[in-house]
Amino acid sequence: MKRWMLLSALMFAAGCAGAPVREGAVTVAPGEQVVDLRAGSYFFAPASLSIPAEKPVVLRIRNEASVIPHSFVLAGPGGNVLVRKPLRKGGETLIRLSPLPAGTYTFYCDKSFLGSTHRSKGMQGKLEAAPAK
Repeated sequence: MKRWMLLSALMFAAGCAGAPVREGAVTVAPGEQVVDLRAGSYFFAPASLSIPAEKPVVLRIRNEASVIPHSFVLAGPGGNVLVRKPLRKGGETLIRLSPLPAGTYTFYCDKSFLGSTHRSKGMQGKLEAAPAK
C-alpha cells in the first residue's frame, strides 16, 4: 500500500513539474493570421494544418490536459527542430512561427512517460506551408 501511495505521489509531482511558460510572451498583431490547435491526452486536433508559406503565423494551442505535461515541437522537412515549447497546462499557449518556406513539416509532443513517448501514442501531426495561389 505504501509503495502504491509513493508511486502515485511521484507521478503527480512529475506531472506538476513542467517548465514555466511566460504569460503574455506572444501577442497577436492586428491582421496577423491565427491558427487554432487543440492538444489533449495523446492527440493534437486537427492532426493536419495548412498555413500560407512565407507569411508569419501565430499558433494558438489550447491544452486540454491539466495534469499531464505536453509540448509542441515543430520539425522541418529534414527533421531539424525549428520550435520546441512547453504547453501551458489547462490553458492556451501562443507560438509565433517565422515565415516558413513551402513544404511539409511535422509537429509532435516530445514528452514521455515510463519509456513511451507521447508521439508514439499518436500526439503528432503535419503542417503544410502552401505557396500563395
